[in-house]
Amino acid sequence: MQICCDSQYCYVMHIFHSGIPQSLQVGVAIDGDAVKVFSDYKVSVSALEDLSDLANQKFDSDCRHWSLAALTEEFICKELPKPKKIRLGNWELYPLSNAQLQYAATDAFASWQIYQVLKSLPDAVKDPADKQSEAISSQ
Repeated sequence: MQICCDSQYCYVMHIFHSGIPQSLQVGVAIDGDAVKVFSDYKVSVSALEDLSDLANQKFDSDCRHWSLAALTEEFICKELPKPKKIRLGNWELYPLSNAQLQYAATDAFASWQIYQVLKSLPDAVKDPADKQSEAISSQ
C-alpha cells in the first residue's frame, strides 16, 4: 500500500504479511478497497476520488477508463515507467527490493501529482444542445 502526502513524502507499506486479507492485496476500484478496509478493520477512509472518474469529469467523458500511465502522460507529460519484471514480480517477498519500493513510491507520487493537476482544472461544461437532446430522449 502506498500513500503520498505531498511532493516530499511518499510512504510504501508492505502489508502482505500484516494480516490484510487476500482480496485487498490486488485492487482496482479505490472505493471498493476502502469498504473492505472498513468492514475488516473498522478503519474509515474518506474523501476518495478515482482519478479516472475525475479526468472524465474534467473532459466530459463517461466512458474512458484511464490507466495511471495514460493519466501521467496526458497531464504531466511524463512517461510512467511500468517495467513488466517489477510490475509482475513477487510482491510477497520480504523485504521488497529497492526497485519495487521505487516503483510503488513513483505510482503514489504520480497519483498525487495528477490529482493536483486535475483539481486545478474546471469541470467540463456540457453543450446546451446535448442537454436538450438528453431531455427529449428521457421523455
